Amino acid sequence: MTELIWVDVFATGALSGNQLAVIPDASDLSEEQMQAIARETALSETTFVLPSEQSRCDLRFRIFTPAQELPMAGHPVVGAAWVMARRGALGPTATIETGVGPLAVSVSEIGAEMVQATPEHLGSPDLGPVAASLGVQAASDRPSGVWSTGLPQLMLPVASVPELESAEPNGAELGRLGDEQGWIGVSVYAFAEPEAGARAVVRHFAPGAGVLEDPATGSAAGALGACLYADRQDEGGFALTISQGAGLGRPAEIRVRVAPGPVVTVGGRVRPVLSGALDQDAFA
Repeated sequence: MTELIWVDVFATGALSGNQLAVIPDASDLSEEQMQAIARETALSETTFVLPSEQSRCDLRFRIFTPAQELPMAGHPVVGAAWVMARRGALGPTATIETGVGPLAVSVSEIGAEMVQATPEHLGSPDLGPVAASLGVQAASDRPSGVWSTGLPQLMLPVASVPELESAEPNGAELGRLGDEQGWIGVSVYAFAEPEAGARAVVRHFAPGAGVLEDPATGSAAGALGACLYADRQDEGGFALTISQGAGLGRPAEIRVRVAPGPVVTVGGRVRPVLSGALDQDAFA
């Protein structure tokens, strides 16, 4: 049988945050079986843990959405690192092999954090068609564009949290625009009062990856941190707290720190939910 651990990542309480399935030992699974398991869990991502052949890495994580494999994603790395540390397979600090290279993680009793890939600004496409496909109005006076800390994500600002909450995504059109403009998902964000700039509310849509709306998106949180840092030109770095998932009944909180470099770190709480095993006849 193949063991499966289920956790909630970036959780704010019981049964909150983004759900993650972790396969702690995927050594006997083929790529096709991994993708089939990810479809079966129907979660935004499932992490498969393998030995790493790189001397500087402690483990290798492969990450699948229901539709495809991703080179990196935030909550799958954070959650799987916490699971493997809890099992004694990782220490408090470790390095994980991913599709974007080695990434540093650190783990505590209540959660974990990851240093994401070096930020890249990948362009500033027209926000108009994307905003129209979401039924919102883009705010022209706030930072935007395609940013990546491992995955290309579009940052689309709106003027207020109510405007954000009103978004109604056209999944087919968003998927088409993502393919055309070169991003995997779009983060619609607004600043929460009274500390505009220190706390943001986000909704994230990635229909092209098989996830119409995600409760908590670590890769996009890191990309938003990089986007805001570039606009602030703050040599001392800054911290950002992101609230996401409330409209899905999965409230989440993601902590983002951007240090000079820039170096982007993303983390949050992880809570165990259940453990079990795939039946040996699942692939018969």
